[in-house]
Amino acid sequence: MLFVRMRDLVLKLATWFTAVAALLLATAPASAAPGQADAYAVPDRTYHYLHVGDVLTAQLTVRNRGPHSADIMVGRPRADGFTFLSWTGCPHIVEGTCHRSLAVGSSIHVGVRMRLRSDSPASPHLGFTVADAADPNTGDDGVTLAICVYESHQCSRTLSGPAPFPASSPSPAATRLAVAAATAPPSAASSSAASSSAASSSVAPSSAAAKLAETASPLRGAWLATLAPALILLTAAFVSTRFRRPH
Repeated sequence: MLFVRMRDLVLKLATWFTAVAALLLATAPASAAPGQADAYAVPDRTYHYLHVGDVLTAQLTVRNRGPHSADIMVGRPRADGFTFLSWTGCPHIVEGTCHRSLAVGSSIHVGVRMRLRSDSPASPHLGFTVADAADPNTGDDGVTLAICVYESHQCSRTLSGPAPFPASSPSPAATRLAVAAATAPPSAASSSAASSSAASSSVAPSSAAAKLAETASPLRGAWLATLAPALILLTAAFVSTRFRRPH
């Protein structure tokens, strides 16, 4: 008899706990699914021309289509032939990774500085991940740069459009001389202009000097020496005829 009563009590307690659990599950709020943030990188469609030893300054532009904001993490780029120097436009860096907040409809700019160490480098890739949201499209989460080296006259990758090294492209030495001339101080430019004008004036004779040389030529002097006596005789005959007294 006692056993039957204990069994009935256990069954009632089990029924009661089951009803309470069902009630709690029915009234509990549904767990929210993680938000989505469609972040994407703007493609880099330009060539970066460098000499070996130059510093590459590249920029990654990331935009957010939404519908939620996102925490963007840009990883440090690693590429053969380059040495990473520093970030630009990144106020929050954690263990070498750049962290930026990206609101819906806005964009951010993250830059890197890398030194070129080889004449045949790899193409640096600037990629990012979304930390606190689901990115529905991860195929556009980064850009791959095209590096063109003057010493080898080659590029790490070729983009669509004109050739990276046209046949009429100036040599590195000529390019650096042109840049130096463009950045020279005005005093140097004026002195070079004065020296060039002085040189041109010393080489090219003036118009007055040319006329003087033409007047003093031997041929013209001979003609003047021949015609002068004849002109004097004609003038004397005219005067004597004009003023002769009648008899």
